[in-house]
Parts: sequence; C-alpha cells; structure tokens
Amino acid sequence: MTAELGSWIYMCGLAGYIGVDSSHGMALLGRMSRAQVHRGPDGDGTFVQAGLGLTHRRLAVIDRAGGAQPMRSQDGRYVLAYNGEVYNYRELRGELVAAGHTFSSASDTEVVLAAWIEWGEAAFDRFDGMFALAIADTVTGQMTLVRDQFGIKPLYLAEDGAGRVFFSSEIRPILATGLIQARPDDTTVYRYLQFRVHDDTQRTFFAGISRLMPGELAVISPAGRVSRRTYTSLYADLRSLARTPRPYDDAARQRFADALRSSIRSRLVSDVPVGTALSGGLDSSTVAATVSELLAGQDSETSAIGHQQQTFSAVFPGETNDEERYVDAVAASLPSVRVHKIEPSVRDFLVDLPDFVRSQEEPVISTGPYAQYCVMKEASQHVTVMLDGQGADEMMAGYIPYYLVHARQLRRAGRTAATAAELASVSGLLWGLGRTKVADKVLMRTGRTVTDLLSHDFVGRHADERMDIVTDDLKVRLEDDLFRHSLPALLRYEDRNTMRFSLEGRVPFLTTELLRTLWSLDDTAIVHAGRNKRALREATAGLLPSVVNRRRKKIGFTTPEDAWFRKMTGPVLEVFSSASFGSRPYFDQAATQQAFRQFIRGRSTVDTMAFWRLFNLELWMREFIDPVQVDVPIRPALLAAS
Repeated sequence: MTAELGSWIYMCGLAGYIGVDSSHGMALLGRMSRAQVHRGPDGDGTFVQAGLGLTHRRLAVIDRAGGAQPMRSQDGRYVLAYNGEVYNYRELRGELVAAGHTFSSASDTEVVLAAWIEWGEAAFDRFDGMFALAIADTVTGQMTLVRDQFGIKPLYLAEDGAGRVFFSSEIRPILATGLIQARPDDTTVYRYLQFRVHDDTQRTFFAGISRLMPGELAVISPAGRVSRRTYTSLYADLRSLARTPRPYDDAARQRFADALRSSIRSRLVSDVPVGTALSGGLDSSTVAATVSELLAGQDSETSAIGHQQQTFSAVFPGETNDEERYVDAVAASLPSVRVHKIEPSVRDFLVDLPDFVRSQEEPVISTGPYAQYCVMKEASQHVTVMLDGQGADEMMAGYIPYYLVHARQLRRAGRTAATAAELASVSGLLWGLGRTKVADKVLMRTGRTVTDLLSHDFVGRHADERMDIVTDDLKVRLEDDLFRHSLPALLRYEDRNTMRFSLEGRVPFLTTELLRTLWSLDDTAIVHAGRNKRALREATAGLLPSVVNRRRKKIGFTTPEDAWFRKMTGPVLEVFSSASFGSRPYFDQAATQQAFRQFIRGRSTVDTMAFWRLFNLELWMREFIDPVQVDVPIRPALLAAS
C-alpha cells in the first residue's frame, strides 16, 4: 500500500495485531477500525500479511485530498501506521535527502518512516511533535510500537495468552476483537478510589490491557513476546540539566520566550480551521495572545486561523469557579477575535453522561473534564484543530502545593531566611489549603474519609499500595507529575474529548526544546517571590492584561461540582442505592449513602471528588464490564426533586 502524493499531517487512530491467521485478519481489523471511526472519519486503510496486520483511520488536517495509510517503505519491507504530527519534518527531510533518501510525497509520514530506516529508534528523539505509531517489519514479522516523549498520543496493547497481541489508539478496538475480555483491574480501581490517581503506570482499569508509557517503545516478536523499554534520553537529560543550572538572566528569559513562540507558531500549520481553547488562565491566554500577535503580523503559518482567531471557553455565570471576567479581559486585549462561550449545565451533564463515560473509556478524577468535553463539542462545529495550554502547570509549578515543595527544598538547603520569605509571600494562598479543615472543625462535620466508604475486604487486599510523591525537590516533583502523576491523566482527557468530536488537539507547551530550556535554568525561573511560572509571566508581560498575567489563583476548565452535586441528589442517591452498586466488591453501600446524605446537609468531611469517583466507577462498570444493563439509566428528571 503506497501513500498518495502530497500528503502531510493527519491526526487519527491506528490498530493492529500480531499472531492472527490472515484469513481472519481483515474481519478483525474491520471491527477494530469501526470501533474508533470518530478518530478518523475521512478515510481508512488496512495492511495484512501472514501473522500481522495494521489498520488506520484518518482525520485529514493537511492536504485533505492525499495521504493514505498504512504506508509502505520504498523497498516494501516496512509498513507504518501513524497517529500524530512531527512539526520539524521539513528539517529532518533535508537531512534524509542528504543521506540519500528520496521521497514521493510531501508527507511527514514518509519522513517518519525514512527516519526509522535511517536512524532506527534514535529517530524518535529527533521528532518535535506528538505521535503514537506502529511499524511492521514484513521480513522478520516483528512489530515495533512507539509513543512520544510526553505521551500526548495514546497507545494500548493486550496479550491473550495464546501468542496473540492486539494494540490500538483506544481501548474499545481491543475489546472489539472479541478475544480480550473486559474485566476490571482491581489495583487500578483501588488507587483511583483511594489516592485519586490513574494513568500513572502501565496498568489501565481493564485487567490485561496496558498502555505504553511516555517515551516508551515496545517490540513484539512474531511469537507474541513483548519487550518494552524507554527509548528517549529526555528524562536523563532533565536530571543532568537540573544538577548544573544556569542563572535566570535576560538572555535566559529571551531563550524561553523564543522557544515558546516558536512552538506555538509551528503548531498553527493546517489546511483546516484552527481555534484556541481559552479558560481565562495564564496558559491558554498565552497561546491565544501569541496566536493573535502572529496573526496581526501576517505570519505565514497563520493562514488556517482566518481573519479572526476563534476562541472557545466554558463559563458558569454566578458560580464561584466562573472565569468569564478573565476570558473577557483577554478577548478585549486581542485585536481580532471571535469568542465562543459555552455554558454547561447540570442537566446537560446528566444527558451527556453516558456518552462522556463511554468516550473517556476509563474513569476520570472529577467532573472537570466534562467542561472540556462541552468546549470541544461546540468547537467541532467551527474548527478542526484546537490549541490549548495543557502541560504548563506541571512544567512551571502551576498548582498551590508546589509552593510548599519549593519551600521545603529551600529549607533542606539550609536557606532559612529564603524559606520564610517565600512562605510569607504565599501565606494567603496557603491559607486556602487549610481553610476547609478549619471549617470542618467549626461546623462539627462528621470526620469521614474515602476509606470509610469502601469495602473493608477490598481495602485490606490492597493495604500495601502506596502513593509516593516528592515533597522537597521542585524539579523532581514537576518531572514526576509531567510523566506520571498528573499530566498523563489530563492528556488522556484531552485526547478523548477532542477525538470524540473528530478534532485534533495540539499542546504547544509540550515540546522537548522548551522543557530542556526551562530545566537548564535555576529554579527562580519557575518560582520566585511568591509567584510561579515566572519565565512565562515575564515572557507575556506586554502581551496579556495584568489581571491575567499577575493572577495566582488557578481554576481552569472545570465545573461547579459542589453546586452540581447538590442539585444531583436524586440521581446520585439512585445510583448509590442501586442493586448493582451494592453488589460491587469495592463499596460499603450503607456508609456511602449515609455520608452523601450528610454531605447534602453540610455535615460530612467527604468532598464531591470522592463521591464522584464512586459514582463514575459504577457508571463505568455498567458501561464496560456488566454483561447487561441491570439498572435504570441516570434520569435528569430527578433534578426537579433534588
């Protein structure tokens, strides 16, 4: 199968197998492909030979008339199925031409394949972009799977124990084979319920289905043996850079600003309309303002923006978490922008909940990702590509607890005066962390934890599970959250919420050049004088309104979850009282019902995020695990009685 002339970039879905007889391969790949048609409604392709197969769904973004996958190398040996974008493909193509390669298309896919042939796995660290890919070797029968350094694009795999291995961009195609049973992974379930964490290991919520980790490569032999290893040098490089940082001076400030601007610019190239997610926070506002500046300067890469940049925001008028005033401030500062505001409601949430659970495939930490789901749903009516600010918080200490990590690091280094000064400068923010505990005591709320809502046997079986976090080294903690504890989950939400509506999501903060630039500088580039994201704030000081550039309290795309849960009393209690909820080996049904009623009366210390995890897990079990639907679906009409 050969690529059509002139293809370039396409965001999409891939799937395949090792160890299936060719006579069954086409039918199996057809089922896998149909299970993720939303990832690529613009076309599909299939490759099959004895013992291995690949299928690909295409969402055309550049040169929509061309581009077919799987793509075969010129000598016929290698076949590539590729989901992603390599933004520096033109530079790489020049190197490859100099090395003797010839090209029959303008495709970044052809460059990816040629790079693999020329440099092997060393090619992947040369890529600036996001990618998940599978390369079949038709001579050896071996399959190589690769995921980008940040894990922006997903890739899952499962072994059936009989020498067959299946892989895909989503989990449902693997289940669609009919050869992998949907069973819950109880360890993942426990860590989600107890520690509020997921996507931090190879394990998924589905027993026997794992994910490739960021920067990981897996080689599958024809006999179905899977060998996994980290291919990237990024993580070792970051540790080395952090040990010998340079001063954060004017030259460093400029290097950071240039790297960020270059990354945003490179992610604008498209033959279909491009828009921007705008939460009102510093990160997404930076992207929107930079795009606006490039557009005003008639930069050659802004043609897909059109005459006006289109931004998309979730707003919640009257709620404490509403950021509409910041969205308005940014929009007012931009010379040409069309602002789309979406107002998700609790009634919309209950109507969309089955599709949201199905789209995410695995439970999520809170209802927050639903706001992004609504934004992407609306954006898909206007654009095909969306930029947002994902990843900046984990790079530059965007959450309040990072201040404590920074202070402990200063104290560990014996810098007592600096520790005191930093803590004093953020005392107002830190008070917010302790305010809830003070209120619990004043209001005499019943002291419960999520453990009290779980089955004693379930808790006992997982008593050895731990959630270890770094508490006194800022860059080590940030690196941990970038590649394990925080960002991987957010990137999964992003991928599912965009691809559900056949959108391509781009995240310009997540580039190895920008991260290496930041890690080469001392920590004052990240936290200084009570403010995080120092390098970013200084890079955008003349670009953003001061009310956004200087703000410290972060909200971002989220929902008014506390208010929504009080309105959802009827639907939530219906689930917590159901026979299926009571039959799960995870929950203490009576304790859960009692705690939720106490919460509604303002008498429980359990928060909505804990109740949501139980609620979401039950809906996930009904959708993916139960053989039949045994309970009445969630009924929005119950809101009237709540």
